[in-house]
Amino acid sequence: MVNRIGTLVAREIREALPATLFFLFLFHMVGLTKAVALEEYSFTALRAAGATVGALIVAKAILVVEALPIARLSSGKWMAQVVWKTLLYGAVALLFRIAEEFIPLVLKHGGMVSAARNMYREVSWPLFAVLALWILGGLFLYCLASELVRAVGWEKVRDIVLGARGRISNF
Repeated sequence: MVNRIGTLVAREIREALPATLFFLFLFHMVGLTKAVALEEYSFTALRAAGATVGALIVAKAILVVEALPIARLSSGKWMAQVVWKTLLYGAVALLFRIAEEFIPLVLKHGGMVSAARNMYREVSWPLFAVLALWILGGLFLYCLASELVRAVGWEKVRDIVLGARGRISNF
């Protein structure tokens, strides 16, 4: 029983690690972009923690979406699968971005209704859109890389990127 749980946990970590690392980098870059755009030239521990938690949540959300039948609804074309998954993950990421803006407003205004009324005025929507584009572009790159690895296999990708035991391998 303990061995089976350990195997399950190890598999979950192995599956979540690439997405977690990718989104950890992406969300820290988005946080840095937001700080500079808002002329808050310090990257606080709270912002870093938010980016880290966001990366963990999105990585887990990707695993959940991957397990759903909707993730395999697109045609068999490789690029269609990449675009479809980008849009699915983008919808999940958009919900998290809205929550990221909404939660501080709830705390500031003392309730969800008041926060919703003030959200239109207090959120920098052009910045919100630019950050959403960053995330969507990152999701596209993630899906492209993920589907490439799925199509050709991890060993082949590793050999292409790192070289096959010291020699340059050709496609």
